[in-house]
Amino acid sequence: MAGRPRKPTHLKVVSGTAQPCRTNPNEPKPKRERPSPPAHLSDKAKVAWGAVSLILDDMGVLTKADPFALEGLCEAYADLLAARASLARPMTLSNGDEGDLILAEAGERYYWTFGKSGPMRRARPEIADIADADRRFAGWLAKFGLTPADRTRVGGRLPGAEDPLDEFF
Repeated sequence: MAGRPRKPTHLKVVSGTAQPCRTNPNEPKPKRERPSPPAHLSDKAKVAWGAVSLILDDMGVLTKADPFALEGLCEAYADLLAARASLARPMTLSNGDEGDLILAEAGERYYWTFGKSGPMRRARPEIADIADADRRFAGWLAKFGLTPADRTRVGGRLPGAEDPLDEFF
């Protein structure tokens, strides 16, 4: 099992826990920049990119080193939207010439199957997809400080503001 992720130096300085012996003097400091979305992003991820990159840029935490992480955030959000949309459709089973059998109406989270031991209530497969996308999305939100609790751990810089780390380097 992996340990707790390292805390970035700027967060140590902001929280008052920075110690010279635990500070990497060679830590990269990428320039602040609002990157353009890559061409291969899905349409929903491109929409999310525009909104999220604007928020992150206003917070002062987006740099030129963040496009790959931002891509992960936006694609996780697009996957979450797609999984939720698929749950909004009825779950059907095709019976060939007899037509379709509706196992679950649109929006229902469960369906019933009938086996040798009788009826069994099962969660729709979309529920697992939603849970997975939601977990990935929440992880990316935390890395960028986009939840109320995580915002307390991120220290952004406003345009033109001095970097508190400059005195250490």
